[in-house]
Amino acid sequence: MYKQTFILSCSFAFTVSLSEMFAKKNGYTVRPNQEMLAISFCNIIPSFFHCFTTSAALAKTMVKDSTGCQTQISSLISALVVLLVLLFFAPYFYALQKCVLACIIIVSLRGALRKFTDVPAKLRASRDDGIVWLVAMFATTLISVEIGLVVGVVFSMICVIYKTQNPKVSLLGKASDVDLYEDVEEYKNLMPPPRVQIFRFQAPLYYANKDSFLRSLYKAVGVEPFLELTKRRKEEKKAKEMSSKQIKANGDKSNGEVVIGLVERELDFHTIVLDCSAIPFIDSTGMATFEGLVKEYGEIRVNVLLANCNTSVIDLLQKGQFFGKNDKDMSSRLFHTVHAAVVHAKDSYAAAESRSEDSGV
Repeated sequence: MYKQTFILSCSFAFTVSLSEMFAKKNGYTVRPNQEMLAISFCNIIPSFFHCFTTSAALAKTMVKDSTGCQTQISSLISALVVLLVLLFFAPYFYALQKCVLACIIIVSLRGALRKFTDVPAKLRASRDDGIVWLVAMFATTLISVEIGLVVGVVFSMICVIYKTQNPKVSLLGKASDVDLYEDVEEYKNLMPPPRVQIFRFQAPLYYANKDSFLRSLYKAVGVEPFLELTKRRKEEKKAKEMSSKQIKANGDKSNGEVVIGLVERELDFHTIVLDCSAIPFIDSTGMATFEGLVKEYGEIRVNVLLANCNTSVIDLLQKGQFFGKNDKDMSSRLFHTVHAAVVHAKDSYAAAESRSEDSGV
């Protein structure tokens, strides 16, 4: 069963890839499911009559393409030629050297061999895709077709996981005369909004890369909420001890406790805007990560807002009640654009400062 599965997978992958290659060359499309059904029936029905299995043949396909064959009648003619060779002409080819036959096959494969000239262009366009192609090619050539196919698929999956584990992250800023926000390291004359950090994560957010997301966010904004809260509590404890010593030194004999609020340290920002335009999807772990950020940064009086979320991300957040019951916090937590989130952050902070001054008076 193990060998049959490998043969089936290799036959299907080879046939579909060959079909797509010639479809691209001749200007038509193929459907993999239709190809799979065709291969299945071509092998199931002849199996009752002791026929050989059917699969695509690169050499014969290249020969037919180079000679201008257009329909399946060419297969009928090929079958008749093979039948005549087996019945009548085989003895005449007995003394023909194999190198001559090899030359015929190589000449017919010259179009496929030209694909090697595309490797430098593939590497320049996408280094990861070029490396996957080279690894699959060498594994197929040096080991076997079955192992090469498995190696190519596994290595491609490893590359995808690596990309999601090490995505590009950036802090965004904007020019003075437009409301568009881009990476401050890629474009000149961009400035981040005052006291607002805009963070972009260019990968899906799921269980495998949530730690990478958090590390990159903490590094970009420069504040890790748990450490900041721990530091403030230590300063609060130290302030209580110093106040108690001062009271005792002044001769106050009361046994009352010294009440000192949590020491607040002025941060460079009051709001973090997460630009989700480059996050194609999240899972429940990603949603829990957003919830943890809102809670942890809220403890140090930093607001976390979301912007540019696609519909799949919004649907998951709504189903998970990220915005509260009946989405009551949706209008103050989610925004269609980064600029709308920045404007809301500035207005909310100004209103909070005004209320604080009024209460102080």
